[in-house]
Amino acid sequence: MKLFAEVGGESVTQDDRGQVYVAAGQILVYSPEGKLLGKIDVPERPIDLIFGGADRRTLYVLSHHSLFAVKMQAAGL
Repeated sequence: MKLFAEVGGESVTQDDRGQVYVAAGQILVYSPEGKLLGKIDVPERPIDLIFGGADRRTLYVLSHHSLFAVKMQAAGL
């Protein structure tokens, strides 16, 4: 086992490029090597992340009160 990132969260998902998305207050985006690439700001604290849609290029973000959809360039696994 090897530490991937210092930050944990409520939910984790991955795209077909190997990027990892962590719901930790906002959505943190990591490279396959564990380097923080950036974040996706959402209006409410995310509690669950899942890719969906016909092409699996929509990242659905669930909070306690809302469901958000973000179109992504890469497809989810």
